[in-house]
Amino acid sequence: MKVLVLEERIGESCDVALGLVGAGHQIVRCHGADEPAFPCRGMTDRHCPLDDGDVGVAVMVHSTGGSPVHDAVEDGARCALRRHIPLVVAGPPDRTRLDEWASAVVPDPTAVTDVVDAIGSSPSPRHTEVAEGAFAGVLEGHGLEPAAAVAVVRRDGADLRVELRPSEVVDRSVLEVAAVRVAGALRRFDPFARAIDVVRVPQP
Repeated sequence: MKVLVLEERIGESCDVALGLVGAGHQIVRCHGADEPAFPCRGMTDRHCPLDDGDVGVAVMVHSTGGSPVHDAVEDGARCALRRHIPLVVAGPPDRTRLDEWASAVVPDPTAVTDVVDAIGSSPSPRHTEVAEGAFAGVLEGHGLEPAAAVAVVRRDGADLRVELRPSEVVDRSVLEVAAVRVAGALRRFDPFARAIDVVRVPQP
């Protein structure tokens, strides 16, 4: 998996990056070595790593001491969040306003790799919530129980794979309508998604 690694101070993310590489992940960054926090690669003539659409998780490594982080250091994290890329904050909690937006806050940087692996293989909670909301609306519109609308959405880079898993038997024609509505709702929620693949799993 491709992981965007950001750091509050130069060199502080080395151990985290080495752990991720050792687990088979590819590291990308917003800046080259010894470059300032501003401007980033996307604002110069070089390529923004997020433009490829295949970053699975972003990791922000914060310092264990010193004054609170300057906002410019966190620009890459905000860009990732805007694209609905899961964010892991590594380091002391409550050091940044990013904590409340992060998928995980990991005080111990040595645990980052395991957390990244878990997030990368897990369903996306916010995408899943959107999908289930759209699915429930279709069921309710057809006189069916909206609580039967179960969906699972996983990210694969910029691609979304959606599984519709109704907990009750639903007619195929209704599921076809639901697939279209769910894809549309996810497209509105996440315009950065490259492809949205909706599949129907066998019903109970």
